[in-house]
Amino acid sequence: MLIRLIPVGNITGRMMEKLPRELTSIFHCHIKVLPQLEVPKQAFNQWRKQYDGAKIMSMLSGDKEGVYIDKEIPAIFITDADIYYQGMNYVFGLENPTQATAIVSIARLSPEFYNKSPNLYMLQERILKECVHEIGHHLGMDHCRHPFCVMSFSPSIADVDGKKASFCANCKLKLNMKGIEVE
Repeated sequence: MLIRLIPVGNITGRMMEKLPRELTSIFHCHIKVLPQLEVPKQAFNQWRKQYDGAKIMSMLSGDKEGVYIDKEIPAIFITDADIYYQGMNYVFGLENPTQATAIVSIARLSPEFYNKSPNLYMLQERILKECVHEIGHHLGMDHCRHPFCVMSFSPSIADVDGKKASFCANCKLKLNMKGIEVE
């Protein structure tokens, strides 16, 4: 399996430096980091002061050369934009199964959002968890009830911090039954 990582907006290499190696280890896959893109201004909701995550994915997936839209090769957009989705105040990540795309926002994953000191290690761990979660959705996994499983629903940063970057035994079994081996 090949997974494409696409930085969108102000994403530094340090934020993502461990991500390809970690994802390769978990999913036994190849990772390709594509060039950085700009956040589409048209996805900004002036009233909410946030970006529509689904719009960002849709707009970036519709690249004129068709570079990013390929249903066989999942793409994860990683952005610094604060995103929301249909009636939710915010989301850390979102997946579109029809386009094999996902988006992960670091805006609320960053300790600075909560008036904490910058912590690159913590930010990298949170990004990893959300990327693994969205890839799990791409692989057909639903939310898990086990609070430590990476597939558990995370409505708050405490939930993200409380879960591991790995699948629980039940979710691993489900993936194995689909012919997918994960760490």
